[in-house]
Amino acid sequence: MKIQKIFALVFVSTLLFSCNFFTDSSPNRVFELIGLNANKIPQSFERVFKEYYQQKQNGSLQALADDQKSMRSSNCVDAVNFYYGNTFKEDIKKINALSKTDETEPIIKAGIELFEYAQEVQTNDFPKIAKMIDDGKSEEEINLAAKQLDDTKGIELDKKYKKVMDLLLPYADKHGVEYKRF
Repeated sequence: MKIQKIFALVFVSTLLFSCNFFTDSSPNRVFELIGLNANKIPQSFERVFKEYYQQKQNGSLQALADDQKSMRSSNCVDAVNFYYGNTFKEDIKKINALSKTDETEPIIKAGIELFEYAQEVQTNDFPKIAKMIDDGKSEEEINLAAKQLDDTKGIELDKKYKKVMDLLLPYADKHGVEYKRF
């Protein structure tokens, strides 16, 4: 009798895991993790750094305090690292955990490429421009650096974003996922 209970438990556990009851990879979840989280990618780096420049000028830059509960005044590099340094790391982990099918695999792959590239830009390029703000560079110099980032890596991000949406939206439509375009 004990062996039958163990066998039944193993069978039910295997069935649950193989049917993805513990990992929601529904079309809604795929759309949420990839499509909605893509909205966190800034559409204009120039606008982002104009805002940071203004915040620096009026002394309102903030980052997380050492107590990990409150905010403190900060320089621009610390603020950028706080707000953008790890934006997509959790998203990438969650997307990688999605169950891949023939239908979702290209969407997931394109999503990972988009988020990894966005994370790279935000981790490597954003702090360089933030340092320019901290170093007192002129508004024109900062705007030029941000525009150059828009005109190079921003264009590449746009291409990756378009690829994701070209795959994701027909998938969402096919599976009845409700969304609004703006």
